[in-house]
Amino acid sequence: MKQKAAAVLLVLSFSTGLVTTVQADSPSGSMSANMSVNSSATATSKTSSVTGQALPPLTLKQAVEWAQTNSYNTRTAERDVERRRLELKNAEKELGNSPIDYIDNEYVDNETSWRNYSSSTLSYLASKKQAQYAKDQIYFNVMKSYQSVFVAENQVKNDLEALEIAQAEEKIALAKFARGKLSEYAKNESTQARVQAEQAVEQGKIALQKSRDALNFLMGQPNGTAYEMVDRPVYKKPKKLDIELHIQQLTDMNPNLWKLEDSIKTSELNVRYFDFNNGAGAYDLAKMDVDTAKEELAKGQKDFAESLRNLYATVKENQKKYVQLEESLRTAKEALELSHKKWARGLIIEMELKNNQLKVNQIERQMEELAIELDQNEYTLNKPWST
Repeated sequence: MKQKAAAVLLVLSFSTGLVTTVQADSPSGSMSANMSVNSSATATSKTSSVTGQALPPLTLKQAVEWAQTNSYNTRTAERDVERRRLELKNAEKELGNSPIDYIDNEYVDNETSWRNYSSSTLSYLASKKQAQYAKDQIYFNVMKSYQSVFVAENQVKNDLEALEIAQAEEKIALAKFARGKLSEYAKNESTQARVQAEQAVEQGKIALQKSRDALNFLMGQPNGTAYEMVDRPVYKKPKKLDIELHIQQLTDMNPNLWKLEDSIKTSELNVRYFDFNNGAGAYDLAKMDVDTAKEELAKGQKDFAESLRNLYATVKENQKKYVQLEESLRTAKEALELSHKKWARGLIIEMELKNNQLKVNQIERQMEELAIELDQNEYTLNKPWST
């Protein structure tokens, strides 16, 4: 088609790389465009594409390291391990000074020393579990905050694209109104839609910075700091898992259940080294404490197993959703490719092509966000005590 002198009506630059220049031919109002669309990978463009500026990179590993250093709970747990280690060492020294009955091979005349040693051993082992528990919690919290930035970025991209559509529709409405082909009410509606879209963009940018600041808080970094998150979750084909065997293995590792087991051992120590000067009634209560602790452990194990089964069901459901989204993406890309061919022949308007591109972009972002959820599901399934 022979191009005539034209005025540029609109330049649309998508955050995903879609660039459109629309030109007016003649008073007849027919339009042509030169359009290029990047590959689907543009849905996972860098943070700088949203902010318009280059940002320093930040890996998940670095974020976790900063957070571990900054965490009060982690430092407290590590100090507690050292404290319990020294207490155990002192209890062991006291135990070594107790006389031994070489016939029965038992410590005698100093049950207090033996009780302190047994109790210190339990406390030391429990503190080591608690320290690892604190680290696992920090890792999961950082991972969630880190990945929430991707979700917030996606929302900003969605808002920007919605704004671009609103701006394009407003320009069309203004042109129609100028030619008397649109009512003032309809024109005002399109303007209001554009204003609301602008507000959504600003709100999305504020939400994005809030998500960054939540991560900054964990890492001990100043509010307002922005990084380029470089570790984007990638969907992995699920491995086969025997959930019942998995439950059994994690039950032995669960620090929360370890605490309940410690309660049983502590209660049993209280019975074994009971001071009968406190009376027979108190002894009966001490034995009841053992039974109560055992019941709490049994309940804790049952609840833990059920929570893992439910989580595993959620994981499998999310995996099915991801496969469905893959099929939806394939269909959307085929529709986009077809619309490109129709556009080249002048069979469809620019807005239809743009909407098909947006469908592809949005499905890709949905897939990324589901991959994030699955990544967190997998971590929780392997370390459920961290959540």
